[in-house]
Amino acid sequence: MVAPNVGRVALPAAGLISVMMAAMRPLLFLLSAAALWAQSPPEYRIQRATSKIIIDGKIEEPAWQTAPAMTPFVFNWFTSGDKEPTEAKLLWDDDNLYVYWRASDRHISAYELKRHGPVSRDDCIEIFISPNPAKIKNYYTFEINAIGTMLNRARTDWWTGPPTWEPEGVQYRTTFQGMPKKDESPDDREWIVEMSIPLKNFARDAAHTPPIDGDEWRLNLQRLGGKTNPQSSTWSPIPAPARSFHTPEAFGKVIFAAQAAPESRQRRGGRNAFGPRREPPPDAAAAAAGKEIYNRSCTMCHGINGAEGDRAPALAAQRRYLRQTREELFDAIKNGIKGTLMPASPMPEADVRKTVEYIRSLRATAIDVPVTGDVQRGEALFHGKAGCAQCHMVNGRGGLIGPDLSTIGGERKMEDLRNALTQAKPIPPRGYQPVTWKAPDGRTLRGVVKNENNFSLQILGVDQKLHLLLREEIKDLKYEEKSLMPTDVHKKLSRSEFEDLVAFLSRQSGRRTR
Repeated sequence: MVAPNVGRVALPAAGLISVMMAAMRPLLFLLSAAALWAQSPPEYRIQRATSKIIIDGKIEEPAWQTAPAMTPFVFNWFTSGDKEPTEAKLLWDDDNLYVYWRASDRHISAYELKRHGPVSRDDCIEIFISPNPAKIKNYYTFEINAIGTMLNRARTDWWTGPPTWEPEGVQYRTTFQGMPKKDESPDDREWIVEMSIPLKNFARDAAHTPPIDGDEWRLNLQRLGGKTNPQSSTWSPIPAPARSFHTPEAFGKVIFAAQAAPESRQRRGGRNAFGPRREPPPDAAAAAAGKEIYNRSCTMCHGINGAEGDRAPALAAQRRYLRQTREELFDAIKNGIKGTLMPASPMPEADVRKTVEYIRSLRATAIDVPVTGDVQRGEALFHGKAGCAQCHMVNGRGGLIGPDLSTIGGERKMEDLRNALTQAKPIPPRGYQPVTWKAPDGRTLRGVVKNENNFSLQILGVDQKLHLLLREEIKDLKYEEKSLMPTDVHKKLSRSEFEDLVAFLSRQSGRRTR
């Protein structure tokens, strides 16, 4: 007699498959995690700072200029929109880990002001730090939005406090520091965060504080876009199926280096999403010697003082050059340029390098030139007595009617800055044509034309408001011949005050000063 099938249940084929898939999910997760571990993360050597770092969001210190940039950020979960690049660098000394982010962004918005608030809703950046590679799930987070609100967490096995954490002694500065909010603006281009984190905050997990040469940590850096272009990107890629920045298995490796990498190594990959990195200013003594060599050897083709000659381009013109760095110029002079009339030079290597310094001095912008004025006093004058901020903006502060001057020191020569403050332009620049007109309510207004056609005008008034006008509404429209830029700034200030103002403008370098 056959025993009955006690306790057995017949399942349809679809049901059986569902049960099997449910049983396999833990295995699939383990395999996916193993795949994350199997991929080699990026590596970065953190150079020891060779100069004092001042946390001011300006990134002007020589140590920042020579530190290599981290590899371009990866858009892990990209679907659509603009992939706006981010540049980041790290430095260290006996007391601090230093970090900076430079975020290219045409839609900057931030509103969260509460400490430990939801800053991820705004344009923000974050660093995840795991000081012990053997315990990478012990990590710390520092998240900051564009107006300087920070959120911190200690996701470690020793922290038993609230969800947030208060690190000690952290200093940071953002481009739009202290603003009650940051709305999007047509002038948005980029924003910067500079931060120092005392190493003592990591003493529970790090092998050494301060680190020693060769110590390895794991970390990642990320960036979130605001409401208009909400992109997310990281320095170290986060492979599928992970969908969170909080994936320590994907953190990259950083190695603390007691000495900077050799110069030749720093030059490797010297161009990035923002263009060539800035080198130290030209050596004045070498440039003076190079001028004599240049006048003996180069003027026939390139002209005196780098002005355009009969056979070759001007080397001192305000233009973009294919060869900009010391080594690129040295190679062009010493070895010539194939396919052109530029021959190889028989000059000794030392003379070639002096000639290079002279050419670089011809191209030097204001940021490369020593100044006698006081930058901080100049900043106060810019926003006060000189009246510049009524029309011009620097790093998010000031007026809109004139050009943004946040990068002027890295774009113009010192002579250009002085002339702009003391000499009238013969023709108003495009986009800044001044006009006066009578409004429908009878008021006489003044401003600059931003756009116009046969039917309407867009005028940015001296009242900092954009006026959208139909031609039929406008009475007595007058195009002015002179720019709104005053030419008597040097007369309003004392000689020392004028030098202070020029010094401040000359240090405004933005991204183009690397």
